[in-house]
Amino acid sequence: MVNWNAVADQVFLYWQEFLQWFLSVPLYGQVLVVIGAVAVLILAVVVIYYVLKGVAYLIYYILKGVYYLLKAIFLGIYKLFEELYYGITGKPRPVKKEKEPEAVISETKVEEPRIETPHIIKNLVPIQPDAAYCSECGNQFTEQMQQKLHENGNVFCVYCGKGFKSNVIKIEN
Repeated sequence: MVNWNAVADQVFLYWQEFLQWFLSVPLYGQVLVVIGAVAVLILAVVVIYYVLKGVAYLIYYILKGVYYLLKAIFLGIYKLFEELYYGITGKPRPVKKEKEPEAVISETKVEEPRIETPHIIKNLVPIQPDAAYCSECGNQFTEQMQQKLHENGNVFCVYCGKGFKSNVIKIEN
């Protein structure tokens, strides 16, 4: 059996020796010893925290891996016996039905009437009717572009998409 009185006396003796040494050290030494002791205590708590956290993560991921492993094994065994069942009995496999949409809202929803508005051309640049090059990209107008420019009075560049509108100048005699 352990004699606790002897253990307590031994601890008390070492405590007395430590106090005697600590009090004999100058004040700045005592402050440094206290700061060091606090730092070591904080470091020990942090190390213990991360060790316990690491062990907990290790146990969690081991159990998760075992769960997925057992799940895959039992699913494989289930599919094996299912194949054997359909192979032995000769029954055809049931066809799985595709899931229907949960709510058929599109059939009951009333569509709003569409109001068609004419396209508004906002970025047209006025040009002369005999223009031959795009001011945006510098490419030459194609024959079709020039034809549309003379017919409609506006055209879009087939290379960059910039819109042009021709100004017809009437000369009076």
